[in-house]
Amino acid sequence: MSKTKVSLYGVARKVIEEATTTALGPTCNTVIEFHLKQKFGRDPSEVFVEDPRTFYITLKEIFGAGAESIISLIGTYLVNEYGVTGSAERFVNLVVKGDESSKNKLEEILSKIVDQTEN
Repeated sequence: MSKTKVSLYGVARKVIEEATTTALGPTCNTVIEFHLKQKFGRDPSEVFVEDPRTFYITLKEIFGAGAESIISLIGTYLVNEYGVTGSAERFVNLVVKGDESSKNKLEEILSKIVDQTEN
């Protein structure tokens, strides 16, 4: 596994945890993480980076309409805390669409955060 992927996984894990904990509290973050780990059989942040659409679909299977709200919380957190250009809606669209172009844009966002946190 490349160092870049490991860094992306780490940032995705951090952002998901921070966004959900800040907005919903640590218990909700724990519940989300637990259910996703059960479904994926591995770290949910890896799935988020590698296949964001599957991450979203699985989140939707678990939390129904709340899945989009959770993704929106993450997008809002990225904009507010890391200065990511765009909006929460744009972020949700990238995750939901999940095509190659969207995955590349999501990786680009996460890579910029890796660079920010390393400097």
